[in-house]
Amino acid sequence: MLERDTEADIGEYFRENLLEVRRAVDVCEFRKFAAVNTNGERVAYVLKYPEARRLPLEFPGVGEKNHDRALKLKETGNSLFGRGNFLKALSNYSDAAIVAPDSDLSVILANRSAVLYHLERFDLAVSDAEEAVRIGYPQELMYKLEERRARCLLALKKHNAAMDAFKSTLRALDYAKISAEKKQKIEYDARVMLAVMEKGNQLNSTANSQNSTAPSPSPKKSLPKLSGNQNPDYPAFSDAVDFKDSGSSVGRYAVAKREILPGDVLAAEKPHSAVLLPEFRLSHCHLCFARVVAPVPASCNTCTIIIYCSPKCRNRDVKAHALECPLLLALYVSSASVTCFLALKSVVQIPLNELLKMKDSLNAEIKPYKGDDYRCLHGLVTHGDERTADDLFHRAYMAGWLLRLLKRSSYFPKEVNTPDSADSQLSPEEIFVGGLILHNIQLLQFNAHEISELVRPKGAITLDKAKSIFIGGGVYPTVALLNHSCNPSVIRYFVGTTMVVRALRTIRPGEEVSENYGPIFTTMPLSERKRKLRLQYWFDCSCEACANQWPLLEGIDPRILRFRCDSGEACGNILPVSTESNEFMVTCSKCKKSMNILKGLKAIQDTDSIFKTASRQLESGEHEKALKAYFEILKLLDENLAPPLRDYHLCQQGVRLCLLAIGNTSFY
Repeated sequence: MLERDTEADIGEYFRENLLEVRRAVDVCEFRKFAAVNTNGERVAYVLKYPEARRLPLEFPGVGEKNHDRALKLKETGNSLFGRGNFLKALSNYSDAAIVAPDSDLSVILANRSAVLYHLERFDLAVSDAEEAVRIGYPQELMYKLEERRARCLLALKKHNAAMDAFKSTLRALDYAKISAEKKQKIEYDARVMLAVMEKGNQLNSTANSQNSTAPSPSPKKSLPKLSGNQNPDYPAFSDAVDFKDSGSSVGRYAVAKREILPGDVLAAEKPHSAVLLPEFRLSHCHLCFARVVAPVPASCNTCTIIIYCSPKCRNRDVKAHALECPLLLALYVSSASVTCFLALKSVVQIPLNELLKMKDSLNAEIKPYKGDDYRCLHGLVTHGDERTADDLFHRAYMAGWLLRLLKRSSYFPKEVNTPDSADSQLSPEEIFVGGLILHNIQLLQFNAHEISELVRPKGAITLDKAKSIFIGGGVYPTVALLNHSCNPSVIRYFVGTTMVVRALRTIRPGEEVSENYGPIFTTMPLSERKRKLRLQYWFDCSCEACANQWPLLEGIDPRILRFRCDSGEACGNILPVSTESNEFMVTCSKCKKSMNILKGLKAIQDTDSIFKTASRQLESGEHEKALKAYFEILKLLDENLAPPLRDYHLCQQGVRLCLLAIGNTSFY
């Protein structure tokens, strides 16, 4: 779960102004605010004070394109390239591409494609070359770009496309302003390449298929398939999981419909909305969150606030960016919280007319429950009835600022977009949207998740120096229905912005499927877990680990084995047996049935050798193999023993490491 922004989502940029607004509201007026019943009215109430509209929404001179800076960076890149310092040249060309106006961009991208060619990032070099052509690369220089593109395509084994590029090189030579001798040399080389490739095509057309490509230096990671079939009512989940509503403080929760085994893929959910942290906005793709090697500027050609990993991601985000562009600078420069950013984005991505149509069904039960349906997000818990007037005032203040920011975009039609003045009453549409933003701020406090990435040293095989970092936040409405346990039954990781949920232990039919909100019993003492969960999520944990006061991992006695009674669920008792005991028959203190533990002891012996194999595979970077072995161990132990068990939880730690490596990864 998201661990930032826990108090009132008020950053330093807003704090002084918030205090100013709060001082302007006398005791009598504050009582009136406390009596307001709807979120929209709360936002309107705060914005009637001139002090609430004083904080600027514009930051002149920040985040703008800059010809002089782009030129300086390009020249530095040229110098570094000439000295063979390709990595630093790439960095300078990339910085230049972000700040360059349209008129400068094509040459910068062409120069960067040359660096990428030398770094053998042929796929990115081709992309830059094609972008340079699209935005108007000078015709007299086109021959250089086409020849480079041809050689990159050849390296990628896209032979037919390479031949077309060499032919384009020959045509481009007609416009080249170079000496006849140089032109003759380039033409000769291109024709030789074409002759060789055409001969190769005749000899082996299959080997030179258009679709044949060399392995990508950084292949896209694929999502695993759900175990079983898709749940028709909750499509992000497997049909092995069902959701129920207790109608009590527990609320909605998930249960196993059938036996779920360790490793089963229970969910793969895309976020309703997701945002990068400010510190990663110029190192990761704004859309897919991949770490970027050669940044592609935004489609607006005006801002320098975000980047994309490819023209494909940029093009997919064109419509969304047209609305977001006027908002991003203020959000990032003000250091608005991830919660506030998500609260606004969850509204912006839905056209106003569609949002207004949902007004009467926001509190309805939605089936199928789809994460991209705003009504599913809206139905998540806010604990609104437990909030103090001060808490609501702080959040209404933030929602008011976000609404003011949204009004600067094209989201509201002119006829409903009122002036940004305390003397002007908000329109009904603005009050409705402002209320949704405030509602979102409240629910995201409890329902947003951190999106992570594993950062590893370049070339490192082991994970000794790897570190999992928090790069962004997202809201996943279906996964958000899972309750917390300090001994969770599932584990989650990320592929891009998609969250994958897998079983971490055997979950029997009817048993709750629970995740972990941060505090886990193996590493955090009971009192600290309870304090943290009460402070951040407003509930008192009564999971098995808390109720039975399980010790930390270091406090689990490895000499005690906890056998499950043979009678199964009918008894449910746990039989502690010392490893020093010579008895193979033990009697259950509850059902009085005698039980032979030889089978269990044999299973434990088998897991020892599997664990050693898994550990070696983890050390050698064979994460998929190690993961399979760890899951096999958990399955064997679950059949005979019950936690807490030291080896069992060490095995779960191995699973966590493997999944981090299988998910989002970058190298430094």
